[in-house]
Amino acid sequence: MRNLAFVVIILLLLLSCGNQQQKKPANLISEDLMSEIIFDALLISSAKGINKQLLQNNIENPLNYIYRSYGVDSLRFAESNDYYTRNSVLYNSIYDKVEAKLKSEKIEYNAIIDEQKRIKDSVRMSRQNQIDTVSINYDKSISTNKLLIPSNKPYSPPK
Repeated sequence: MRNLAFVVIILLLLLSCGNQQQKKPANLISEDLMSEIIFDALLISSAKGINKQLLQNNIENPLNYIYRSYGVDSLRFAESNDYYTRNSVLYNSIYDKVEAKLKSEKIEYNAIIDEQKRIKDSVRMSRQNQIDTVSINYDKSISTNKLLIPSNKPYSPPK
C-alpha cells in the first residue's frame, strides 16, 4: 500500500511539472510595447523613492497613468504579463530591451549632467579670473601710490 501511494505521488508530481504551454491571450500586448510599459513602470517606481510627494502631486495613480498613456487596461496588461512570465525566453527578451533602454537613458542623462558641470565650472573659472585681474590691478595701483623714497631720517611709526 505504501509503495502504491508513493508511486501515485511521484506520478502526480511528474504530471504537474510538465511543460504546459499557455495559449496566447486574444489581446496580447506586443513585446516592444510591453518593454515600453515596463520601462515606464520602473522609472515611476524609482521616482517614488526619490520624491514621492512630487510624484503624488502630479500623477494620482502612476500605473493607471501608464496604462492610459499606452491605451492598455490593467486586465490586458496582467494577462500579457502572465503569458510572458510563463515563456521565459520571451520575458528575458523583453527585459533585455528594458535594460538596454535604461543604459542608453543613463548615458544620455550623464552626458547632460557632465555638460551642466562643465558650464558651471567654466562660469566659476571665468568669475575667478575676473576677480584675479581686479585684485592684480588694485595691487598695482597701491604699489604705484606708495613710492619708497630713501631718506636719512630714522623711521618713526605713524601715530
